[in-house]
Amino acid sequence: MKKRLDIRVFLLAALLALPASFFAQTGRTDSLRQQLALSRQDTQRVNLLTELAWDINEAHTDESASLLQEAVSLSQKLKYPKGEAVAWNGLGVVEEIRGNLAQAEIFYKKALDIRRVLKDLHDLGASLNNLGVLNEMTGHFDTALVFHRENLLIQQQLRDTVKIARALFNLAAAYQEMGLYPEAQSNLLEARLILEARNDRDGMAKVYSQLGHLQLELDRYPDALKWYAQSLQLRERLNDPARLAEALTDYANALDEVDSSRIALGFYQRALQLWKKLDDLPGQANVYTNMGDAYKHIGHYVAALNYLQQAEKISLSLDDKQALMEVYNTIGDVHYRAGRQEQALEYVRKYYNIARETGDEKYVQGAYKDFAEVYARMGNFAEAYNWRVQYDSLRYQRLNEKIGTDFVRKEAVFADQKKQEEIEEQRRELRVRDAELASSKTRQWALLGGAVLLLLLAGLLFNRNRIRARANSELAAKNRAIQLERERADGLLMNILPERTALELKLHNKVLPVRYESVTVMFTDFKSFTTIAETMSPEALIAVLDECFRLFDSIIARHGLEKIKTIGDAYMCAGGLPTENKTHATDTVSAALDMLEELRLLMLKKSSEQQELFEMRIGIHTGPVVAGVVGSHKFAYDIWGDTVNVAARLEQGGEIGKINISENTYQQIKGRFDCTYRGRLAAKNKGEIAMYFVEGPKMQN
Repeated sequence: MKKRLDIRVFLLAALLALPASFFAQTGRTDSLRQQLALSRQDTQRVNLLTELAWDINEAHTDESASLLQEAVSLSQKLKYPKGEAVAWNGLGVVEEIRGNLAQAEIFYKKALDIRRVLKDLHDLGASLNNLGVLNEMTGHFDTALVFHRENLLIQQQLRDTVKIARALFNLAAAYQEMGLYPEAQSNLLEARLILEARNDRDGMAKVYSQLGHLQLELDRYPDALKWYAQSLQLRERLNDPARLAEALTDYANALDEVDSSRIALGFYQRALQLWKKLDDLPGQANVYTNMGDAYKHIGHYVAALNYLQQAEKISLSLDDKQALMEVYNTIGDVHYRAGRQEQALEYVRKYYNIARETGDEKYVQGAYKDFAEVYARMGNFAEAYNWRVQYDSLRYQRLNEKIGTDFVRKEAVFADQKKQEEIEEQRRELRVRDAELASSKTRQWALLGGAVLLLLLAGLLFNRNRIRARANSELAAKNRAIQLERERADGLLMNILPERTALELKLHNKVLPVRYESVTVMFTDFKSFTTIAETMSPEALIAVLDECFRLFDSIIARHGLEKIKTIGDAYMCAGGLPTENKTHATDTVSAALDMLEELRLLMLKKSSEQQELFEMRIGIHTGPVVAGVVGSHKFAYDIWGDTVNVAARLEQGGEIGKINISENTYQQIKGRFDCTYRGRLAAKNKGEIAMYFVEGPKMQN
């Protein structure tokens, strides 16, 4: 199932909450052991024990636990509560690594109790966060909520914006799991503002992704796509292949949900290659399953089963029962759609048996429904009726349980909010009272001794401040106007020219022409545009062209291409400039496939509105070009060379709904895309050119 929610995007927060000294380098292990051997029974030994325990904890959990137990005993003997709390916290981490979450919670609570007494807000917040994350992992979201809310209050008091954002994120995750979607969204948007102000791209990407998950759960697919796209854009810039693969998969899942399965496949392919490079089998299995689902949606059942069988093989090797249920569910649906009901029934039984074994009521309910539908298709209506009765019974039972649980949870959330508000109000009153007591005597003398002086100076200060305020206000207004105008001019320039080119123009007042040895140029053109244009009003014609070209703009930006210009109904763009790269040919062909699919969907919408329809040809060629800026007032970034002319001829020699590419382009993309050789065909003023039609992405094994 593609809507799987990962609430543990910040799971490592539980570990990162440890003191900085915990983050020892593995190469320091021998040094720490030597220091420990020479240490005395004092607080320094406690610190060495905890540091060494952390250094070895993942590889040697038993030894790490032994060191931390010694640290606890020594801390108690020395009456060193801070060290004892750190040791208990470390033991919690060890048990979490071992998978003993109940024991981890006991140790985390011991650390929490000590830190409450010490009133060290930094450490106290860390323990609250650990317990909150742990309760999310165990499914106790209402309890997690309490810990995260208290942690949030502490971090707000400390003004630690990084930890405030993390607490808000974790709160949102708990709210989302509890079905409290407005509260989840509110916390995520607040975290987003903090992270954007800090320009924390990694944190922003996590929040954007979670907002996408939230919108997907609410079936708000356009909004989900928007947030996933923003997360993906950030992930493209960050050097984290695993997170990029996740972002690609999320975006593809959303595309598949809006019936853009062909476009989704391109993103799945990219994610799959990353998971393979990382040797991440669960990631590969997940993508294989999703690709199978996408091919199912477009009716390519052979391809769907091929990918699903690869997912099954990996999931069996990992004994991943959740993944197997997803695979078998999808395989069953493929057979059902293909009319193979006996095979469909076999795979429904497979995932039903796993669901019963694991106690997964959601999948049990789904199996009841699938059994009913398959038996009905087979003509066995008595059996279909029996399964339908079980489905309805379980469905209503789960619905009633959810209603009751939601009510209890909302009441608990409301009570917790009231409690936290009361605590915060008491804290504010205490702070005000303490401040008043500390300053009362000073304030009395100041008032008495300064009253006369204030009266003498008041008139002078008033006039001077009034004049200064007026001047400052006028100056600030002028500066704001200048800054706004500068930002507007820069924005216009960046919109007209590539960023690097615009900066060069600003710095040197000119742009030197640049020769690129390998660039991929794309031309698009609409069939019978002139004829259609004669039947449309100027307003309607411009509106539909604008809609199409805006769509193309977003697609090429997503693939890292540069828009060159539009000429009437022709659209020209290029990959591999102004920043050179080695993927420009595959990027351009991928963008072209997306253009055709998105135009198809747009025209489908237009047909329902009884509007004129556009059909498109695409031509692509790879070769050298010269790029530069022409003009002195209305700047234009353009490219020149035979490569441009050949690309235009390929577009003219193509067919409607097809991508016509040259031999040069084919040689660079043949490993990624299936192509059909057309032969050497005549092109105006170019003689015969070898041409290929791009059919789509290659199937990956």
